[in-house]
Amino acid sequence: MPQKKANPALASLSTTYWPRVITLWLCGVLAAMQFSKISFAFQTLQATYEATPTAMGWILSTVGTVGLVLGVTAGLCAPAIGYRRLLLVGMGLGAVLALLQSLILPFELLWLTRLFEGFSQLAVVVAAPVLIIRQSARRHHSLVMGLWSTFVTVAFALTAAGGGWVLAHFHLRGLFLVHASGLTMMFVLVLLMVPKDAAQAQPWPALTALPRLHLRLYQHWVTALPGLCFFCYTSTAIALLTFVPQYAGADRAWVAVILPFAAISGTFSAGWLAQSLVAPRRLVLGAFTAMALVGLGLGGCLMAGLRMAPVAVLLTYSVGLAGGSSFALIPYLSHEPAVQARANGAVAQMGNLGSTLGPPLFALMISTFGAPGLVLPVVGFALLGCGWMVMSSRTDNQPPCV
Repeated sequence: MPQKKANPALASLSTTYWPRVITLWLCGVLAAMQFSKISFAFQTLQATYEATPTAMGWILSTVGTVGLVLGVTAGLCAPAIGYRRLLLVGMGLGAVLALLQSLILPFELLWLTRLFEGFSQLAVVVAAPVLIIRQSARRHHSLVMGLWSTFVTVAFALTAAGGGWVLAHFHLRGLFLVHASGLTMMFVLVLLMVPKDAAQAQPWPALTALPRLHLRLYQHWVTALPGLCFFCYTSTAIALLTFVPQYAGADRAWVAVILPFAAISGTFSAGWLAQSLVAPRRLVLGAFTAMALVGLGLGGCLMAGLRMAPVAVLLTYSVGLAGGSSFALIPYLSHEPAVQARANGAVAQMGNLGSTLGPPLFALMISTFGAPGLVLPVVGFALLGCGWMVMSSRTDNQPPCV
């Protein structure tokens, strides 16, 4: 049989183009600010719109709904669109929507812009990591993907560090305008710095094949387990970064800044531990166990009126550890690229399910049970993650669906 010609777009580089890598990473950070800006201004938005905490929870999580429904589909269609084109569409659409939000739209229209921000965010998170790999030498692939994995928590940290000043001087309008300006700037940088997509277009996937592909993702633990564990992580992480500072009392200012860095530390620790010391399966189980125990400790502090900030930082670290070790499961369970691609599709889909359901669920528990209600979903998702690991350990020899 004649051999296929290598695709030059996929050829391994000998040099990493770090300015392009940083630019693409910053695109992810600004896309994640579609979550963090609402999280940081949660109470201000609630007062402005006179909305219930549950309603604002849906405003926060609506962005993830699009990724939940179309995450795998976007990954399949991206080669036909072109990764650079898809990224530019995502950044441009995000800039326009943030500009519209600066007009302080009625609540219903605000929700509609959040829905379309879901398309913007999905385009960025599908396209940017592929482009990062293409701009990197093979020896740096793990390093640049480790950098990429921090984009959400870095967005929360930057928003917490500068958002208060922006709100104090320029109010909600200014917060949205700053976000629109950042997205516009990165759009221009991508246009100038990132090479154009290859001229030859890839074929579009058949619509009839999409339901079968979605089903196959969850037929075997090797493709389903990382996504199921990541669901437990995303269900908890964004909600903790949103709600925990509200109950930190005098520690609120520094807690809001430290929590994202604690999550980043947990994610980086997971990569190092899984590579050097602990098998990813054990690491995931240990991380979720620690998450449950520290969550119970946080609940004790809230009920007893004790200072909870140090425990909250430790909890956020353990949640980050669970998220990072969930990613580490993908290459651990299979070395086959096709299987890893399916597992990544499950991670994208289940991650968005968690980010969509988590904040409203936490808000509901808090409004029902008060501050200690914050702990109930934490422990619940931690035990669910432990359950996935125990159940999957009985089917280690199950063949992947290739």
